[in-house]
Amino acid sequence: MERYKDPGAPIEERVEDLLGRMTLEEKVAQLCGDLPYSVVHGGKVSHEALEEKCPNGHGRFTQYSLVGLVDPVQIAEISNEIQRYFVEETRLGIPVALQSEDLCGYPGAGGTLFPSMTNVAATWEPELAKEMAGVIGQEARAVGISSSMSPVIDVSRDPRWGRTYETFGEDPCLVTQMGVNYIQGMQGEHKEGTACIAKHFLGYSETQGGMNCTAARINDRELYEVFATPFEAAAKLADVSGVMANYGEIDGLNVLVNPKISKDLLRDTMGFKGMLTSDGGGVMRLWNFYHVAGSHAEAAYLAKKAGCDTEIPVGAGFRQLPEYVRAGKLDEECIDESVRRILTIKFAYGLFEHPYVDVDGVRAAMTNDAKQALSHGIAEKSIVMLKNDGVLPIASGAKVALIGPHADSLRYPVSGYTYPAYIEMAEALNTTGSAGTFGGIGDEQAAKEKQPAGVFDSIPAALGADAFAKLSNMSAVLRSMGATTLREELARRFDLAYAEGCKITDADTSGFAEAVDTAEEADVVVLALGGNCGWFNVTGGEGKDRASLELPGVQEQLLEAVVATGKPVVVVLYGPGVFSTSWAAEHAAAILEAWMPGQHAGDVVARILAGELNPSGKMPVTVPRCTGQVPIYYNHKTGSGYTDGADAGTSAMIFSGGYTDCPGDPLFPFGFGLSYTSFEVRDLSVEQSEIPTNGALRVGCTVANTGSRAGAEVVQLYTRFDGAHVTRPNKQLAAFKRVELEPGEERRVQFETELSQLAYYNEDMVFGVEPGTLRIMVGTSAHDLPLGGSVAIVGEPVDVMGARSYCARVTVS
Repeated sequence: MERYKDPGAPIEERVEDLLGRMTLEEKVAQLCGDLPYSVVHGGKVSHEALEEKCPNGHGRFTQYSLVGLVDPVQIAEISNEIQRYFVEETRLGIPVALQSEDLCGYPGAGGTLFPSMTNVAATWEPELAKEMAGVIGQEARAVGISSSMSPVIDVSRDPRWGRTYETFGEDPCLVTQMGVNYIQGMQGEHKEGTACIAKHFLGYSETQGGMNCTAARINDRELYEVFATPFEAAAKLADVSGVMANYGEIDGLNVLVNPKISKDLLRDTMGFKGMLTSDGGGVMRLWNFYHVAGSHAEAAYLAKKAGCDTEIPVGAGFRQLPEYVRAGKLDEECIDESVRRILTIKFAYGLFEHPYVDVDGVRAAMTNDAKQALSHGIAEKSIVMLKNDGVLPIASGAKVALIGPHADSLRYPVSGYTYPAYIEMAEALNTTGSAGTFGGIGDEQAAKEKQPAGVFDSIPAALGADAFAKLSNMSAVLRSMGATTLREELARRFDLAYAEGCKITDADTSGFAEAVDTAEEADVVVLALGGNCGWFNVTGGEGKDRASLELPGVQEQLLEAVVATGKPVVVVLYGPGVFSTSWAAEHAAAILEAWMPGQHAGDVVARILAGELNPSGKMPVTVPRCTGQVPIYYNHKTGSGYTDGADAGTSAMIFSGGYTDCPGDPLFPFGFGLSYTSFEVRDLSVEQSEIPTNGALRVGCTVANTGSRAGAEVVQLYTRFDGAHVTRPNKQLAAFKRVELEPGEERRVQFETELSQLAYYNEDMVFGVEPGTLRIMVGTSAHDLPLGGSVAIVGEPVDVMGARSYCARVTVS
């Protein structure tokens, strides 16, 4: 038996044995991606297309879950047929990776739909991310998918960016803990799940003007201290299999062709051993969008030389790499190092031993009541109450007016990169023939004439003519997933009247009169407002950025018209980002931030409004008062940005920290969220007055439920370091814990944070811990920190590069 076929042999030996048997063309084939529709037509696998396109094997088919829009059994059968070709009909029998976007659910028929990542972040419970991702990885693997382009662990500090909803928010500590847990859950303890590709490496979210793919102005300190932290933790704590390169550029070089980032930082500094892939169409964009290469082939050469391992969704540029090897411009060892990484992943996830899926067991492997309960529970814990003057919960027997574009919608509370969003995209393709900005597919289609024939076949043609008869009824699809509207749920609980008022983005105000009349007859008004998410006719999503953070369309005018009736108004905000609703914060009686809770949105929001559920979510981002404050985030550098009252300077008359036309502080701070009960955080204890530079901070406090009903509080530990010769954040989250408490109950929370978690680059660009004063702040948001103290960090500076900590240890007793 060939060594690489021996399941008992070490993976490294299997990889080297197989690599030594491969021709240059077979090696390069492992670096290439393709869309499944290049070999799937009318819901059937084309063996002729496989033989023509993949005679030397193949690396991966990406956006593969779209083959499963109609039926999970169909995609499983297609998976097996495709794998059978590669395993049994190619020379070396190397299985192909089937790759999908699996951000908040396996996005095909039968998959469990989960709330958006921002909702998950708002729970402040990383264990939920792990449990959720475990379900997604299991369902995706059941249909043959072995690679997931998830999670998004960008630190997102600009809410104008349309992909903010895909992230875990603005803070490196919160993003890191969520990301590590997500990856551990999705990949599985023994690689029984799917191989995660964390994205987008690096700085993708910090773009000029908040626009997708534009330049990022990030210095080396922030690049590592802030943006690289979740990725390094993902590699060292979760053994993440891959990372995806950012489309954009930093300091004049696109990440794909920037060895300082893709080699020096990623490999040497961070110690990442896995696969670095392009984003969809990223290699081609070097040529036809950024114009840093003279041809697609040259773009591939530059990307490969700089450290990129694979090209997706279509490897049309990478397929030409043998020309550069034979011309002596590219060392074949450069190809080999990437092939090693790709084969290692395929061996580690058992593709050689288990290339096929159990078709008979597919339906039983998909969503069930327990998985739906998990999705429901995440939604419950994610809703943030931002304001309440006492109107909530709404009194039993009250007459309620429900108004707004989100009031009667099943689709709007569901995020992008989900099964319903894919159906919308497929229908748009069927109608317009344009793939929009989706996942690089539109880029490939736009350049089709410059690509080999057959690169992109339309999704409708691939799935078959009868597929859209099964998918065309979006309402039926969502109903089958358990979705209900807010209107339906409130009607079960109150005497309800409804008026739409306006659409999400339309300028039509003709519905205002009915909305006002409806409000005037009610005791309480619920206004369901906000944006929507996906790829077509939306206010947020990939390539769907905002110049303004105001409510879209005429929703602000609708709000003002309804408030003018004098009735108490409860605003419920939905959508893929925050809204700077300063007017609502002043004039509305209550505000709920719902984000995109998924199919259970109607039930969860209605239960909170009725007082059946106590809101417990906390903000994972800062909400500005107006768009002009952006960027605004809580952990800005000392001396820059707003002050929250704790550090007002002596020259406040001149250096106010504000604007002449707007207060400088945010509308709602990071970590903030109200409850129907009350909490007290008290009795701070700090174990040591001095801590050696190689030591750990140990802090404790008591959290008590001082109200009359059960609830959850998130205890948050922040630190600030004084003594560096470089500016440091005015505060930074170091640890947190969500604690469930019955009325009158109290618990003791103990935090242990290694000082290496708080390390930074000093003035000599040495990454370490230095002596100085560490200020300690404990409370329930970045602005509500009633407990404070300080400790002295003593001893010689310690270089912790490559040896830093990422997550604090927390115990509750």
